[in-house]
Amino acid sequence: MMCRKIIVLLSMMLVCMVSCVKDPKPSMEQFQILKEKEKVTVGTDGATIVGEYAYSGGVDSMKVRVGTEEHLYGSDDYDVFLNGKSYYVDIKGLQSGTLYYYRYIVDYGAATVWQSDIYTFTTASDEIQLPTVVTMEMTGVTTVSASCLCNVVDDGGAEVKERGVCWSKSPHPDISSHAFANGGGLGEYEAFLLELEPNTVYYVRAYARNSKGVGYGEELTFTTLQELEVPLACLNGFFSVAEDRQVWFSQGNLMYKPSMGIWGFAEQQSSVVGYDNANIGPDYGGWIDLFGWGTSGYDHGAVCYQPWSTVKNDTSYYAYGSMESNLYDQTGQADWGYGVVVEEGDAETHPWRTLSFEEWNYLFHERVTPSGARFAKACVEGVNGVLLLPDDWNTSNYGLNNINQEGASFGSNIITMVTFESEWETRGVVFLPASGWRKELDVKDVGSMGLYWTASAYGTRRSIVLYFENDFLNTDVTRPRSHGCSVRLVRDVVR
Repeated sequence: MMCRKIIVLLSMMLVCMVSCVKDPKPSMEQFQILKEKEKVTVGTDGATIVGEYAYSGGVDSMKVRVGTEEHLYGSDDYDVFLNGKSYYVDIKGLQSGTLYYYRYIVDYGAATVWQSDIYTFTTASDEIQLPTVVTMEMTGVTTVSASCLCNVVDDGGAEVKERGVCWSKSPHPDISSHAFANGGGLGEYEAFLLELEPNTVYYVRAYARNSKGVGYGEELTFTTLQELEVPLACLNGFFSVAEDRQVWFSQGNLMYKPSMGIWGFAEQQSSVVGYDNANIGPDYGGWIDLFGWGTSGYDHGAVCYQPWSTVKNDTSYYAYGSMESNLYDQTGQADWGYGVVVEEGDAETHPWRTLSFEEWNYLFHERVTPSGARFAKACVEGVNGVLLLPDDWNTSNYGLNNINQEGASFGSNIITMVTFESEWETRGVVFLPASGWRKELDVKDVGSMGLYWTASAYGTRRSIVLYFENDFLNTDVTRPRSHGCSVRLVRDVVR
């Protein structure tokens, strides 16, 4: 009897011993830390780590061992909080500016705990440094302005409150000389240099300011462009119509006198012929300023190439006899500017031309200006229209409402003729009046709509116009080629 009791007791002890030993993991699946999804955020006295792991089974516990020695003996363990397959750990009590080693230790039911490779992070320094900023390159250099691309690559341990560029005619410019600020924070930015002198060497440095002070980038130099003489009948403003191309605008809308066969420009930008365009015809002794598409007066292949053409058939206005041709294709004779002669040499060089759709679109929507202003709706001495602001326009020159707003009304900016000519036109501003349009001999919407031809064809019957009215503006509207619309010519700026 005693022997049986001993055997039973020994059996119970054996079962207890076996139950206290963990079963080996039945699967060969390996626990994994997804290092590519891990994010370590450091401070001066701690760090947080978030990430994800890959393992289909359960995890009993997870810790991070952190220390200043790579072997990690005697280092501190921090509990890792688990949420599904994601983890998070908050590590405190570290020293600033110090390299730390760490590894994960995971109990997931195997015979032994799993340990990761050893990784590192460095805590932030207690001492705030000046920001690090790079002066990258100069772009958009004109006679009186330029832009500079810059980059704040390090905030020095404190938020960058201001960043920009400074310049001078002498080396080593700082913010006590001319400066232009453009926001704050890290990353690339563009800053503008304004009110420069033509044909002058300037020194430029990017700068960034934090609570420590102002940090400066490398010094660059550039030379502003030489001042050009404005051609006869042009306004003095420069307008970018592509990244590498600027133009001057004519002094007013294009006009034609059929009885004499001569071209001219309106004497004032706000002047339009209006409803007198209904008198259009080969013998009309007055001026007209609404033209069918491609009616340059040259027999370039269209059935209707005369400026006074009113034939309703749109296919009669094909440039060079092809529905696909643009005005600037082939000989260029379909462009209204081809035959315009203002000064000696124009008849041989043909400097005047019509902007393409792409150029109008760039002018209104894509060009970068120091002030950010490109256009605005306005009413000049009772004439509705659109103001085009030159590349170097400075908003401090004159206040504007609803800048770059296609849906703005003409009443957004009310300007007298005296003010426009003395304060605006002298600074190169272009005004496109709402000069209406013509269908055969019927003139419509003078004063309420502006339709300006582009040099770009579209489809079998139509071409593209710049179209605007109250509460609307679009550079990509098509119009039947037989309709009479306005024309505003330009000349390329050649340096």
